Amino acid sequence: MAITLAFIGSVISETVGGNRGIGFLMLSAGARNDAPTTFAGLFAIAIMGVAMYAICALVEKRMTRWRSVANW
Repeated sequence: MAITLAFIGSVISETVGGNRGIGFLMLSAGARNDAPTTFAGLFAIAIMGVAMYAICALVEKRMTRWRSVANW
């Protein structure tokens, strides 16, 4: 769960103080009233967040097999 929150934090920080990246793209598209670009950036962030969570869950499952041996 922390990986997705860290990713969202990085997007917010580039929105506030950056001059490139997805957050800046969404901010500048919002200023131009370009809704499709804004939503494309939002969907890209969502897809990347879900993908990072899935990768970390897969690594956790593989590295901690001892934890999920049996649900008594």
